[in-house]
Amino acid sequence: MSAERLIQSGTLPSESPVNDLAVVEVDGRALVVCTDRWNDVWTWDVLQDEWTARALEDLREYDDEGVDEEEEEDEIAPHLYPDFMFVGAEVVGGRVILATGGHHQSPALWDLMSGELLSGVILSHGGVHALDTTVLDGRLALVAGGFIPDHFEWDPSSPEWIDERCRELPGHSDDMGDIAVARVGERVLVASVSGEEVLVTDLERGERRHTMIGAGLFHAVALSETIVAAANDGGDLWRWSLSDARPVGDPINAHETGILAMDAAMIGGRTLGVTGDGHGTARIWDLTHGVQLGTPLARHKGEVTAVTIMEIRERPVALTAGQDGVVHMWDLAF
Repeated sequence: MSAERLIQSGTLPSESPVNDLAVVEVDGRALVVCTDRWNDVWTWDVLQDEWTARALEDLREYDDEGVDEEEEEDEIAPHLYPDFMFVGAEVVGGRVILATGGHHQSPALWDLMSGELLSGVILSHGGVHALDTTVLDGRLALVAGGFIPDHFEWDPSSPEWIDERCRELPGHSDDMGDIAVARVGERVLVASVSGEEVLVTDLERGERRHTMIGAGLFHAVALSETIVAAANDGGDLWRWSLSDARPVGDPINAHETGILAMDAAMIGGRTLGVTGDGHGTARIWDLTHGVQLGTPLARHKGEVTAVTIMEIRERPVALTAGQDGVVHMWDLAF
């Protein structure tokens, strides 16, 4: 059974499915940031087991009818529609910065604690279908994927995006399905999936390093120090070496249904991956050897929509969240 790996669980107070989650360290404690079906933002203080609703400023009322076509862009630009399908969180300039985006909302940044809208952009090609963040030289860097993948940066000393650092990432020819950003050595790399392709890009240089071809429609991607992994709609897990883009073994038939979320990290000298599927099951993998570690983590009811690997008090853990509105924390020490 998976019970021996379960460390802690928290249930979203809104009793809504979790769209996405991110983790940020505040005052030495892990703070989990979640968005729900109602596009509300919540934080979960893991140590205190305490949930807090976060009110965000400058939001317009939104309904299924969308924007009135007669409204001028300058009238809607100061406000953002609450479509928080994707989130990221970083500490920049002493502030906890929340990044949001969705199919109806372009990238935006907020002060998580005060709810102040710090910066927002209106993309000509609409909203985003994937989002991830990191910190570069004291600036927040955000990569948002939709029909065109874009790289934005925000400086805490400036109220706006740094225009000259807002640029498209090269190489994609189709809608982006997922993004993973990771620091590998001295470089910050972006792994992204589009159709049957997996691309690895040097974020600071804006240069493509690798293009890998798989099979099936890729929905999730993960990036570690040594391996790039991507999962398709048939439940297959593909792996490539980050150094030379060569396949690492054959694809693994990891789940009976499509893999919806995943993450990867180097832990205890091994590259581990955690995947989540549409039937509420997560699994832990040794990505180098292509083997499952332990038994399936079968505690969710419904789809697993978010997976994040992190450390809490120097203990490696995985967070999974899903349609049941529950966040589970799993032990990754083997």
